Amino acid sequence: MTAPRQGSTTLLGAEGARELIAFLTASGPVRTPSGGTAVIERAVQEGGPAHRLRLRHPDAPRTTAEPAPRPTTAQTPRTTAEPASRKPAPRPTAAPTPRTTIEPASRKTAEPAPRPTTDRAPRPATGPAPAAPPEPASTEQAPPAAPHLLDRHVLRLAPAARPAPGGGPVPPLFPPATVVLADRHTTLGARDLRPGSTALTPLQDESVEATVLRVRPRHVRVLVDLSQEDPLAGPSEQLLRLHDAVFRTAKACAELPERPESFAVVVLGGIDASRVPHPCTGLFTGFVKSLALEWPASSVVAVVHDATELTAAETDAAAETLAEQMLPVVSFAGGTRLLWQAVPEPGAVRASAAPTGYTVVAAGGGRGIGAELLTALARRDRPRLHVIGSTRLDGVTAEDARLTRKDFIRARSTGQDRLTVKEANAAFDRLSAAVEVQANLRALEDICGSDRVTYHVCDLRDPDAVNAVVGRITASEADGVDLLLDIAGTNRAASVDQKSLDDFRTVRDLKVRSYANLKSAFGDRQPRRWCNFGSFVGFTGQTGETDYGAANDYFNTAALHSASRGLSEFTIGWTLWRDVGLGSTPIMRTFLAKSAQFTAMPTPEGIDHFLHELDQAHQSPVTVLFGEPERAAIEAAVPGYLEFCRTGPAPAVPAAATAPALPDFFVDDIVDRGPDRLTVVRTFNQERDAYLHDHVVNGYPTLPGTFVPELAAQAAMHLVPGRVPAVLEDIRLDSFLRVYRPGRDETKRITARLVTHGPTESIVDIEVTGDVLAPNGRLLVKDRRHFSARVRLRDEPVAAPRWDHWDDQGAEPMADPYHLPNPAVLLSGVFVSTGDTRTHPHGRRARYTPDRPGIERWFSGLVVPSVLLDGLARVSVLDRSDGDWTPLAVPRTIRRIDLYGGHTDATLAAAGTRVELYSLPSRLDLESEEDNRAVAVTAAGDVVLQIKDMTGVVLGHVNQSTGEYRERRRPAEEATS
Repeated sequence: MTAPRQGSTTLLGAEGARELIAFLTASGPVRTPSGGTAVIERAVQEGGPAHRLRLRHPDAPRTTAEPAPRPTTAQTPRTTAEPASRKPAPRPTAAPTPRTTIEPASRKTAEPAPRPTTDRAPRPATGPAPAAPPEPASTEQAPPAAPHLLDRHVLRLAPAARPAPGGGPVPPLFPPATVVLADRHTTLGARDLRPGSTALTPLQDESVEATVLRVRPRHVRVLVDLSQEDPLAGPSEQLLRLHDAVFRTAKACAELPERPESFAVVVLGGIDASRVPHPCTGLFTGFVKSLALEWPASSVVAVVHDATELTAAETDAAAETLAEQMLPVVSFAGGTRLLWQAVPEPGAVRASAAPTGYTVVAAGGGRGIGAELLTALARRDRPRLHVIGSTRLDGVTAEDARLTRKDFIRARSTGQDRLTVKEANAAFDRLSAAVEVQANLRALEDICGSDRVTYHVCDLRDPDAVNAVVGRITASEADGVDLLLDIAGTNRAASVDQKSLDDFRTVRDLKVRSYANLKSAFGDRQPRRWCNFGSFVGFTGQTGETDYGAANDYFNTAALHSASRGLSEFTIGWTLWRDVGLGSTPIMRTFLAKSAQFTAMPTPEGIDHFLHELDQAHQSPVTVLFGEPERAAIEAAVPGYLEFCRTGPAPAVPAAATAPALPDFFVDDIVDRGPDRLTVVRTFNQERDAYLHDHVVNGYPTLPGTFVPELAAQAAMHLVPGRVPAVLEDIRLDSFLRVYRPGRDETKRITARLVTHGPTESIVDIEVTGDVLAPNGRLLVKDRRHFSARVRLRDEPVAAPRWDHWDDQGAEPMADPYHLPNPAVLLSGVFVSTGDTRTHPHGRRARYTPDRPGIERWFSGLVVPSVLLDGLARVSVLDRSDGDWTPLAVPRTIRRIDLYGGHTDATLAAAGTRVELYSLPSRLDLESEEDNRAVAVTAAGDVVLQIKDMTGVVLGHVNQSTGEYRERRRPAEEATS
């Protein structure tokens, strides 16, 4: 009897059998190396993951790491099935960073400090309580956890210097003897290729391989246009066909006597000016990273550009074919060259405990690392679990489950319905998988309760099947899904010359199509958090993994794009696990030991990393785990890269001609400028500003008062270039800005004065004035003030605080009175921006419903989400007075508006971001000075903007039942009634 693991005894062989009998029949104190605890280890099949049966004698002394048992009706020896990994001790981290929350709606001079909060308030469990509550933790000190082998790193794009000129002209992007692969003929434009070059279009040319072998190219260029790809719909079939063709081209090139000198992929529209990649960018960058390792003698690079026309990206792309990139991927956004960094960052967990009783969907997770992590999550939080897998469980018999592979093949390869040995071997693999899934599901049921674990059989690559399963899940979970784990994946490593197209598609599609199908199936009920299981290979690439690298880098760019929309989505880049999954087979273990390039991560450490990531106070969209072997391999392959990651980005060297333009929708001309002042003019008329016909006050097209922050922000940004609006304060709306009739211009002056300019913030006061003219043009009033405000500018947008969504209990629908016919304030067109308006016991709420075509036509250049701001302000009037009458009011003052995350109406509409609108307190008199606030929050719980302490003037009332309008009674009328 031996004790290879601390605190347990492993029983193997005849010696173990003898001691097991002694252990089970002993009376009185049991003396074993583990102090009375025995563990039987058994693998379902050779080389597979081990499972343990843990037995503890009732008379055994308790160890320091063992929790006290729950009370039972009879003291008999207990048996507990558990995976072959012990629960790890908590990770040592830096002090938790408190998360920011919305401040209380109080009018104060100084803004209060943030307080800690959880990601969201715990919801009641959907169903009966778990079968077994968590066991109490031991009060004795547990043995120290083994130090982690892997460190957490956050992936981000960092500015880097452009390559130094080589003394000659930049080479052409399309030199002679080039094969050009493009998804559309228009991508190439009207240019003529040089002699010996050939253009291929995968949608029209099925002979990619034959063409490559015939022309024997010295260079390959792939042109990808993502500007027409819907970022929310997953890759189109046309794009996947181009991706296939990239692999086919590389495979054909590998058969040539000499491989190409260069292989460059140019991704147009692959990143936006704010440095957010298109989700599909990773398909091509992940492929390139692995191909570059397979072809070290060739120049292999991917150039990702924010330009959508090749002419704008051509010079940058051509220069990169001869440059050193470290990783073979370089991006250009806003004229700045960007490289990927892996920044060491341990992270910090939220201050409060994780909620329990929430709902988890695991796409994959019946076996392998997914099963280990689900078990750990179940033990800690007892969630409601939906596990989706492709393994069918209905054909498993107890008799078959007891057979060894040898006996199973012998039995199935004889008789009338005999199988071939190959078929029988495959059947046994399916049987073993089903047995393993069954065992893992039973273990989850033992922890969470049999009614809280549901297994759904589904091919995640089949959109109809995924729609059906997700439909059943959402129908059974009234409060939605709290966490989705996208785990499914497979691997068929082989270099491009050995890999088949079928294998390439199988590996890629299981991740890429599954992700897109799940996103589509959930529709507007997306899970509140979404965790992708990625890979270290998606970060660096790996020989033989052009498909696996592409799929996992797709997870990286998809998470970055989702996070930019305010969704809580993140990708964990795993390395190989030592005891489960791909790294657990004897062949792979031997390979890992000999190569010394990869860390074989123990299961307890993997569990610890997973729970640590789930508990982050501030979620990073993409993290990757690696240790000393990986660092040594990276340093050997790319000297200096790790130093680049540690020391931070090099100074940005933007192209002067492509510096970001300042917003100018409300800036016609600068008529006065000084060191600390600026005056701009803006002329309004009914033709140029036709959107004002959708916002009519007392019969006249009128600029919404909630657009004043935009006027103020644009003028302030012209006075202090390089900073963005974060806070607007002391907004006063003194008089309407109206355009009375066609052909009559209304010119206004916007004056900006710098109050302070510090290292982190600039404060600018804004005043909007205009002359009042008689119908004949005679000046009546000079420089009448319309609006004033104070703008606080910062270097970058403020990170979003969190908000816990209200449940809808007690809510009552109510029509938005501004959408009903009335002579006071009537909104239409682009300003019909709210839906599901309703009162609530806590206040009022609605949903933001932007008119994307209208916003893109009129407001694509705005920096403040002004249409959203307008809709949010209107939610505050949702109330009833004198029975069924709802007030129509216009704002007069706003103490403070906070902007978070850099969102605009255009970005929210384009991304399809769901935004909920809240107003509180429950009873609100806008004409008083009482504290109030209104908040716009993404479905993921991130605040987009907040209005604090708004006052207004009531113009009239609309009857909710009849639609009748009633003008507000004058004070004299009120006094006589």
